[in-house]
Amino acid sequence: MYPPERYLRKIKHKIMNKAQVEGSISIGYIMDEAAKFASFYFKEGDLTLPLKEKRNEVYLDDIVDDDMFEIFKPPGKAIGAEGKQYLVDNEYTAAHLYILMNCPEVQPFIDVFITKKRKQFPNLNDEVVNVVTEQEFPSWFEKYVCS
Repeated sequence: MYPPERYLRKIKHKIMNKAQVEGSISIGYIMDEAAKFASFYFKEGDLTLPLKEKRNEVYLDDIVDDDMFEIFKPPGKAIGAEGKQYLVDNEYTAAHLYILMNCPEVQPFIDVFITKKRKQFPNLNDEVVNVVTEQEFPSWFEKYVCS
């Protein structure tokens, strides 16, 4: 069945008054249009219409785990099939550093590390401190937390 035929069938099912077919079709069409238009402005939408979630739409109420770090509460949905991917050493190191540097719960430890490095080497400028932090912070953090 072609799409126009499907649409005509849908409209024919809206006919309530067989004596005035045209008026009944137009009223049904107007009611559908009004319901669809109103559904855009309400979260729940019209209950008579099928509910379609928008692509990659996330409801933050779904994520309520208070024990989880902020960096692991993503504001989106995964796309595609789930699968495992093993990282090469440099990719693993980059991902580990990214998580540590962007996690607000780790920020006080980064400040402690930078303070210790500045006391140890007072002549370091900011650029060198950033490089040293990227290279040495993950291992220092692991030792600091485990001890």
